[in-house]
Amino acid sequence: MDRESRPPRVTANNASGSSAASPVVVPLTWLRARYHFHTFCYRDPRSAFSSALGIPVVSPTAVLLGIASTLFSIGQNNEADEFIRSVNHCRVVVDPPDGAVFFRAFHQLRRYETAISKTKKKDFKRNPRIGFTQINQGTKEYALLDGIVTFFVGVPRVVVEAVKLALRNRDHVGTHDSLCALLGDVEECEEPTDVVYFPPERWQREPSQEPGVTILTLSRFLGPLAPTVGRHWWMAGGDNTERVPYMIKGKFFGTTRGKIYRKN
Repeated sequence: MDRESRPPRVTANNASGSSAASPVVVPLTWLRARYHFHTFCYRDPRSAFSSALGIPVVSPTAVLLGIASTLFSIGQNNEADEFIRSVNHCRVVVDPPDGAVFFRAFHQLRRYETAISKTKKKDFKRNPRIGFTQINQGTKEYALLDGIVTFFVGVPRVVVEAVKLALRNRDHVGTHDSLCALLGDVEECEEPTDVVYFPPERWQREPSQEPGVTILTLSRFLGPLAPTVGRHWWMAGGDNTERVPYMIKGKFFGTTRGKIYRKN
């Protein structure tokens, strides 16, 4: 049987906004949170950390893992655990800012030498440089944003209050130095239909009629998550995530001093 003639499957929501095989459809409650960013930095998931390329939106995984991380950080461990177990049913839509001006910053990352070092022969021995620091150099793109960034998060009703609490207490999204402040309060809303933040399953099936769009690589969850060891979670993605092309509204323009993003 070829792909075109296969019968439709019953599907459930997942964090990417696409569909995954499942016998249950989980109804979602949508929340809206509007943020002003003091500094903004989120790198293309394909780029190396030492030369990170900035983009004006964040991945679904960045939003969902940020919610879980915030709950853990404020002592809501049970709520965080419950949210992570339902994260594959959640959906995320990000409305980008009106514009962004990107610039490069030079970094020197210092790490203290530990008591044990690893040799080229993969043997461990006592480190003669203990107390000194390793220095790694690189560049990273930051952005000055024009306007706000709005996150829409669809979650199962059982975790709505925990997610509201996390979004109210979120002080950064993306990298740790990408600092933000919530404008107003977290509100319940209808599922957004006019925001162009389309996973490949949608934009390949329904070509956008918008006058200007851009395809960016973002990461999303593949399915349910499980603790790495016991009740401990690995909060950095991995085999449970994939990188796929998303469509957003707006275009990039190059200048002699850096790139510019404009939504309209």
